[in-house]
Amino acid sequence: MIRRRSIPGCRLMKSLLSIIVMTCLFMLLTSDTDPQPFREYLVPMRDGVRLQTRVWLPEGAAPGIQYPTVLTRGYRAGHSGDAVAFTSAGYVYVGQAARGHPPSEGELNRFFHDAEDGYDTLSWLSHQDWSDGAIAMYGRSYWGATQWLVAPEQHPNLRAIIPQAINADLWQCVYRCYGALTLAMTAAGRAYTDPEQGRRYGWEALYRYLPLIDLDLEVSGRRDRLWRDYVSHATFDDYWKKISLKGKYDRVRIPVYLMSGWYDYYAGAVFDNYLALQESGHDADLRLVINPSDHLNRLVGDREFGTSAEKNELSLAIRWLDHVVKGIENGVETEPPIRIFTMGSNEWQFANEWPLAGTRFTPFYFHSPDGARIGTLETSPPQDGKPTVYLYDPENPVPTLGGNHSFLGGKHDASLRAGSVDQRPNEGRPDVLVYTSPPVEQPLEVTGPITIVLYAASSARDTDFTAKLIDVHPDGTAFNLTEGIIRARFRHSIWEAPKLLTPGDIQRYELRLQPTSNVFQPGHRIQVHLSSSNFPLWDRNPNTGNPQGQDAELMVARQTIYHDNQHPSHIVLPLITH
Repeated sequence: MIRRRSIPGCRLMKSLLSIIVMTCLFMLLTSDTDPQPFREYLVPMRDGVRLQTRVWLPEGAAPGIQYPTVLTRGYRAGHSGDAVAFTSAGYVYVGQAARGHPPSEGELNRFFHDAEDGYDTLSWLSHQDWSDGAIAMYGRSYWGATQWLVAPEQHPNLRAIIPQAINADLWQCVYRCYGALTLAMTAAGRAYTDPEQGRRYGWEALYRYLPLIDLDLEVSGRRDRLWRDYVSHATFDDYWKKISLKGKYDRVRIPVYLMSGWYDYYAGAVFDNYLALQESGHDADLRLVINPSDHLNRLVGDREFGTSAEKNELSLAIRWLDHVVKGIENGVETEPPIRIFTMGSNEWQFANEWPLAGTRFTPFYFHSPDGARIGTLETSPPQDGKPTVYLYDPENPVPTLGGNHSFLGGKHDASLRAGSVDQRPNEGRPDVLVYTSPPVEQPLEVTGPITIVLYAASSARDTDFTAKLIDVHPDGTAFNLTEGIIRARFRHSIWEAPKLLTPGDIQRYELRLQPTSNVFQPGHRIQVHLSSSNFPLWDRNPNTGNPQGQDAELMVARQTIYHDNQHPSHIVLPLITH
């Protein structure tokens, strides 16, 4: 464990340092200009399209001196704060606006040219007189995806990547999540270009508009290529196969440092990507860090995480690059590869493997002998009992309350925000099933991947099942830890052709929740919410079985959840013993 501690006798020094820091911060905030790049270029790609590329050199750089380079490619050509950090550490920092992002030329078709464009940019960089030939890539979200897309091309000068808050597999869980459309995040900047458009139209009306495929025309008055692609390509077809890393992990042979947050949409992705690289035979340096942050690395939600929960991604990246690119022995080489923040105990811990060594995957069964929607969560299997029945009406979906997602909000209603939020407002809904354990007697650590095994039947040909894992505090506050969804047509596999339900048939579902790390303290209770919607995080399943996103028909589904000795629905928790 890593614990932050104070040093006695340093209060005067801390006060002086605080004054210096505040003075520097004031100077930065009142400065009229950002650090200026050394030079700006329009770099030609193999088809003649030119991309805006900005270069920052380390201070005092002189002709003939060569440096390693950090490249970032995304919506815009670099970030001045990143430029300061990397150049101060002795790296050339290069930012490039990807194809179709002005002033770069070309048609906007995000992801589809980033392997080739990234490769051509790496070649151009390696021939600059200030380059020593060693190039790393850095950045989050789309800036991370551009790293994943070029890495399998195995450019000889690309020495390391640091993809943050993104999935290497753009089908599994980005714009879609296990088949469901990631509605709020995908609509932002696509179905509407300016949050003011959404505000004027009305957020509730916007998300409820059907058919989804025409939401862009309805709200912004124009067709958006990306919106229509993400809605209409509703299976793992050639569209997704071209830009997915599935089947290509064995071509990533360079060091990789994965970064994300428990309350980002990609908490599960970083572990999936980590394991996929390991299983592919990856033998270069591979690391992962995660804390209770959101898509922008901000601590979010209403729960307290102590004083050491933040992670300085730039500092971590530079220290790691100093080792894997510059060859400096700075202690990184002796540290275990996985670094995670455990909520509840509010401590950092290192690990050598995932899942953690000694993990006990323990089923906690859903009990409700009389079929009531309020039940218990127990380690003993259920016996005979009535199933629980509820109605899922897509006209009245369960509202999103916090969670593990990457919608950034802006001028949006504050209720759609990432992080830990009290879930009690949803507990009284007739379409939310609640299973709660007795208070734990000793600290109980849950760290690792989480799965719900659900035996259920539906009156619909297609429907959704959703779930949340919750830490209930002694005062009743119910803080969400993680969540998940499964679209029934993809119950066998999201990689294969979907298969509709036979109404009334009992099916076995496996819901993958995002992984988490949390200590349930004495007096706290473990709770699970089951339902069929989490809106507008995900689109409403209309229960019709029709092609997704293409029509306006809605149906009410009668959902039956089984929890008896023949159908023992349960959640599998990764318990850690120290």
